Amino acid sequence: MENIRKEILELRRELVRVEMRLRRIERDFSACSKVEDIRSELKQEFPSLDFDDELLELVGKLPYNPVEKDREVIREAVEWLIK
Repeated sequence: MENIRKEILELRRELVRVEMRLRRIERDFSACSKVEDIRSELKQEFPSLDFDDELLELVGKLPYNPVEKDREVIREAVEWLIK
């Protein structure tokens, strides 16, 4: 019985790692189009300014997280750092 509990715990940890990796891949995939969208939107608003592509890429990779999910996002970040 103890072995089964250990295996379940190990599988849960692996599941968290896989879910986090999936979120990173999804975020990176969607960031490509977001950078172009952000650049064109900013150019319309501020046509005389130049924007740093690396900064726009960083902004494009940051997912929107509603306030209600703050607790979950922080927990996942802490779990990721612990591992």
